[in-house]
Amino acid sequence: MKRFHLNGVKKGMSVTVELCAAVVTGFEKVAANEITEKLPVISCEWNRGNARFSLDLKKVPDTLKLRSVDNLYVVFYENSIEGLTTMNREEALKTIQKQISFCNWKLAIDAYQLARDKEINGGSERIVEQMRQFMEQKKNCQVTEQSPKFRVTCRRCGEKEIHKFSSMDAASKFGAEINNAFGWKCSVKQFDIEVVLRIEKDNVTVMMALNEESLFKRNICSYGPTTMRSTICYCMLHLADIKPGDIVIDSMCGGGSIPIEGANAWKHAHFLGGDNHEMAMERCKQNWSANSCSARSNCDFFTWDATKLPLRDNSVDALVTDLPFGKKIGSRMDNRLLYPMLLEEWKRVIRKGGRLVVMSHDKRSLENSLLKDRSSWHIKASHTVNMGGLLCLCLCLINTKSI
Repeated sequence: MKRFHLNGVKKGMSVTVELCAAVVTGFEKVAANEITEKLPVISCEWNRGNARFSLDLKKVPDTLKLRSVDNLYVVFYENSIEGLTTMNREEALKTIQKQISFCNWKLAIDAYQLARDKEINGGSERIVEQMRQFMEQKKNCQVTEQSPKFRVTCRRCGEKEIHKFSSMDAASKFGAEINNAFGWKCSVKQFDIEVVLRIEKDNVTVMMALNEESLFKRNICSYGPTTMRSTICYCMLHLADIKPGDIVIDSMCGGGSIPIEGANAWKHAHFLGGDNHEMAMERCKQNWSANSCSARSNCDFFTWDATKLPLRDNSVDALVTDLPFGKKIGSRMDNRLLYPMLLEEWKRVIRKGGRLVVMSHDKRSLENSLLKDRSSWHIKASHTVNMGGLLCLCLCLINTKSI
């Protein structure tokens, strides 16, 4: 059995910690770029649905300011358990349960306390002492009024059928051992601490959630039928390469998710949102007024027809929008007519060299519309993005029109 202890790499007086960021599938590279741009990371790599990076433990609170990340976890144990896929159910679960004693609970609690800005259950030193007594004296810790509530979530990746146990089995056994060692109270719905088991074939990773609420739950208080996560909005805006002084619009903004995220993240650019629906404009006003930055004047909303924008030629630096998918809004037949009209209007208002970032589940209509005027648009980047189970196409295009 090969075991990797994540004790934190000490450099001088500092401790290096590894974090795992859960991100929208398809935007992993965008998230990795934001992480390396904004944080003094030692290393960063991305894989399907996540980005993993290392940095100084003291910098953990800064990671919660990332705008492309849905959730953050501190990784405090990884282990390759030889034969886990061939063990019977009881043997496999007992082996998983034993891994609790090899986890670096001090590192996890230190990172958690920094992220949440509060002490948990007497701090990391007490946790270490409880684990020592549990291992050496077989002493179970009793639940008290001060005991934090916790839950264990198990995520098995890849071929789940190769294991003889279920995800619920693994979470239950691991959680029972945590309860014995620390006296934490198990609570599935209301909890202070979430421990995550990630199992893929013979590999086991143990993580602890750092954010209390998912980081994409920001900006929006009034939701519409197609409101996007703030993290998806940020990733689309990031692709538009926004510069100070840029005019950025969303010509079909719905509740204003994209312009509001832009106004929060790029304070020296100006954002315009518009829609032809009265209720959408009402949601935009409610959402913008609910934001702490709404006192600034870098975001405005208008009622307009997206195919006939009340804007001058070449007046826009970037346009970022979520196109109708033809599911909740409109139909694919409508899209075949609508998309070419939109592209023609966007070509007019976006300056030459300006950027267009669009998202749609109706990939065929979007691609066919671009083929009709291929000389006017250059594809800079293409991403296949998982939007609530729908695989959508997100394109970043450069306006190459001839003036």
